[in-house]
Amino acid sequence: MTKDPRSAQDILADQFRITADLSQLTGTYHRLLQRQAATAFARQMLEDRPGPGASNPGLAEAEAAEAFARQEASAMEARIADLERHLAALGHELAALK
Repeated sequence: MTKDPRSAQDILADQFRITADLSQLTGTYHRLLQRQAATAFARQMLEDRPGPGASNPGLAEAEAAEAFARQEASAMEARIADLERHLAALGHELAALK
């Protein structure tokens, strides 16, 4: 069973949708990077603050928040890369129609 090739209009519609998704995700990704930077700054501030003895209250929470922000940004980066690959594949599919 062979699959009929999609029309150029269908491919272009997919490209448009993916481009819109990429635009939205890129904005979200940049906000996540800003949050990651802010949590890293907060952690550094706690590391530099002299605490009683060897303990530094709040440092563990700041480290966890930074790690979580890093994971969120990394997951978003992977989603963006996947959409970019899909967009490139659609470009190849469109080129093959010509």
